[in-house]
Amino acid sequence: MKNITTLFLTLLLLAACGRKTEKKTRGTSTTIENTLKDSIQSQTNKEISTTEPDWLAALPLRDFPITDSTSFDNFEEIGMPDNGFLKRIKFDPRRKDANNFRLNYKIPFSANFTSVVISYQLGEHELFATLITVSKENKIIDRLEIAYDEVAESAFGKTSKIEKDKIVVTSSNWMSEEPVFETESYLLQNDGKFKKIN
Repeated sequence: MKNITTLFLTLLLLAACGRKTEKKTRGTSTTIENTLKDSIQSQTNKEISTTEPDWLAALPLRDFPITDSTSFDNFEEIGMPDNGFLKRIKFDPRRKDANNFRLNYKIPFSANFTSVVISYQLGEHELFATLITVSKENKIIDRLEIAYDEVAESAFGKTSKIEKDKIVVTSSNWMSEEPVFETESYLLQNDGKFKKIN
């Protein structure tokens, strides 16, 4: 009888140990499975972020020719409010009271860099639109002011015609009896820098 009891207790102990091992194995299996899922998800996120950042994916793409006449009448209908991208690329408007930054649209100049038009206000009376080129490392290569509007005197403005091989910026001055128009032409070089050509 003693042997049967000992045998029964040994079997019971082995069965209990087997269950604990089974539970641990399941837990380990679940942990490994979760780790693999996290790793795959992390890798997928890395692939997505290197191909096209979120801010760029949501930004409208405009094709040539483009006329940019960003003004107080239309700037809030274009693009989207800045989501921190300008801070990431360290964009400096060179004006302390600049506000209301917007990412307007991107332009397909080159696969080597990204071309984005942004706008921002200076106080309540001035509005600027700037074309910036950004490297794949999210560093600003160059910038060009392509539109301007002011509502204090409504006398000064700037618009641009953007083509694949040339950007023509037209400034207007309505302070005298006859308005004065001046044009400047730029070329966007392969390295992402603007070169004045007249």
